[in-house]
Amino acid sequence: MKIKILALCTCFSVHVASAEPVKSSFFTNDFLGDGRDRWRSASYTIFLGFEGEKAGGIAHEIRARGEIISPWGAKNQPTNDDRPYVGMLGFGVFANDRFKHLEYNIGAEILFTGDQTGAADFQQNFHEATGIPGYLPEDMPHDHVDDDVTGMVSVEIARSYSLTDEVSFRPFFGAQAGYETFGRIGFDFITGGYGGAARYVRDPISGFIQPSSPDRALRMGDLSLLVGADYTYVSGSDFFPNWSVAELENARIRVRTGLQARIANASAFFGITYLSKEFTSQVESQTIGVLSFEFPFDRGR
Repeated sequence: MKIKILALCTCFSVHVASAEPVKSSFFTNDFLGDGRDRWRSASYTIFLGFEGEKAGGIAHEIRARGEIISPWGAKNQPTNDDRPYVGMLGFGVFANDRFKHLEYNIGAEILFTGDQTGAADFQQNFHEATGIPGYLPEDMPHDHVDDDVTGMVSVEIARSYSLTDEVSFRPFFGAQAGYETFGRIGFDFITGGYGGAARYVRDPISGFIQPSSPDRALRMGDLSLLVGADYTYVSGSDFFPNWSVAELENARIRVRTGLQARIANASAFFGITYLSKEFTSQVESQTIGVLSFEFPFDRGR
């Protein structure tokens, strides 16, 4: 199975080499929010945007991501009431363009789950090597989601409104069917350089957006404030298998705020996202931190 994952990575690299992409990325971590290592523990997502010269003029993006969802492993959350451990690697392609005043993102992703991804080994080795306290998958009794290859299709439709020269309001609607099936509605307020971009990409975990149009470098050099929220109704999730004692919480809420700034030759973003409970026996909600860096940063790119 790891050979299949390697083959997908190779195809990903070949596409990237064919054109100069617009790069965007997000790193999320529970320690940066709650100061813990649990549930939506950590993720890294990278987007590579293309203008569409080789795709019929339709701008599109490639997305690659890895994520760790871990139980808490603390007495506050009993083992027999906690969620299963999930390691995942995903590779997707999405049309990301505009139709008149509407912005759309439509695409599909293939997802590898389970210990085949190496996520559990990585987390165990990281905490043992650094001495940083955290969840140790090999030492804890929680069950792991089985090795599998699955996927999803998704759509998001948004429209941007300029409230002032510096403030934009961007409501959106989204839906996904696959390893998690849901409908979502939400909004983003954007101030500063982030506002008015032709296209955006959205981090699937935190919900934050970044510009993904060719003028991204100019927009990332200016101070920007992002505030957003969304409501999601989840009808099914492979991350809560039938054998799991944890039951899916259908309704989810995310609330986020973050600041983008240029610091010397670097472009830096930091934000926090509140995540409501994702399973019925979850003892409390969660707040994760979100980071994104570009260094060195060339505003004139």
